Amino acid sequence: MKTNMRSLFACVLILLFASLACTIDFGGSSDAQETLTAIYLQETLDAQSMAEAAPPQEEAVAEPTLTVEVVHAITPGNPGWVSQWWQDTDSSGTASQNRASGGDYLNQNLLERPFTAQDMTYRQDVDLGKVEISQDNTFYYFLLHLDGVHSQSGMLSAFYGVELDLDKDGRGDLLLWARGDGNTTWNIEDVFVYSDENNDVGGLRAMLADAPSSGLNGYEKALFSPENLGDPDAAWKRVDPSDSSVMQLAIKKSLMSNASTFMWSAWADDGVIDPGKFDYNDQFTLNQAGSPLSGAADYPLKAIFLADNTCRLAYGYEETSDASWLCRRAEPTPQPTVPEPEEEEEEPPCTCPSNRTFITDKACCEYCGFTWGDNDEFPCY
Repeated sequence: MKTNMRSLFACVLILLFASLACTIDFGGSSDAQETLTAIYLQETLDAQSMAEAAPPQEEAVAEPTLTVEVVHAITPGNPGWVSQWWQDTDSSGTASQNRASGGDYLNQNLLERPFTAQDMTYRQDVDLGKVEISQDNTFYYFLLHLDGVHSQSGMLSAFYGVELDLDKDGRGDLLLWARGDGNTTWNIEDVFVYSDENNDVGGLRAMLADAPSSGLNGYEKALFSPENLGDPDAAWKRVDPSDSSVMQLAIKKSLMSNASTFMWSAWADDGVIDPGKFDYNDQFTLNQAGSPLSGAADYPLKAIFLADNTCRLAYGYEETSDASWLCRRAEPTPQPTVPEPEEEEEEPPCTCPSNRTFITDKACCEYCGFTWGDNDEFPCY
């Protein structure tokens, strides 16, 4: 093949030389012109020889990306008996009025903001309703009931999470965090567990607003993520196969130091979505964050939007603190006790006479302490 190509090229050069040699020049071809033509032909032939002698260039072949198959030793099952639950504020009833129905107290880190910034468009897949917890021997399960799915995607499309306060001091220690994707099978895609190594979640005062604060980095370390699968079974997510508006999250008890008592709260977030900025009320002032309450001076929402969380629940123990951010069930008002009506005393059958012989009635006789003889001579004796 190379020989054929070289022959073809040589023929082309000969034709080119002939063309140059036959150039009409009324003054005749000069020696200089012929010499230059010869030099050009020789250099061209030399260049062709060098090109043929050079090794062919190999095309770069992209190395295939190696994918490591994740092997799971254990998978969560179906959440069992619900041992604790909480009903959060529902804003669906006032959504058409572009406002929350209440439940938003930024100064206490209690958010009820399932609305977009500025135009206050309601997102039912960011509005937490009821939250529940159950467990088995390996996992804690958290069930987050949302008001509905995203109207456009048709699924739960935000980030959903649970803050875990293992030492019960009001500062979150772990954050289980996962993006909704509509998958009804337990999976670890876009599932994260973050920890707060320097204990600065909550700022100067746990749960209470300290904004504007600087130097806080929130949950700064990923214990579990797509890039950190030391234990690929540590955290999971799925949508309830029987209810598309319920996000289920599972976390291994071993990742929580096998804690049996702790505080926890649930989250839905499609606004700030930054674990490094927890708590949000330490990063944004009320004026910066805005308010979902239409009568408030800071209405509408601004920096903190499409976010909803619950108060902090005490699990496995009785919390005695009176902190305002704790979940507290209202004590039922005791029903007033109505006293039983006193039994009315029966009217005595008679007034006992001084002489029993005047008693002619058995009831009167016995009432007066005598014996009824029931005869004409001595009826009462």
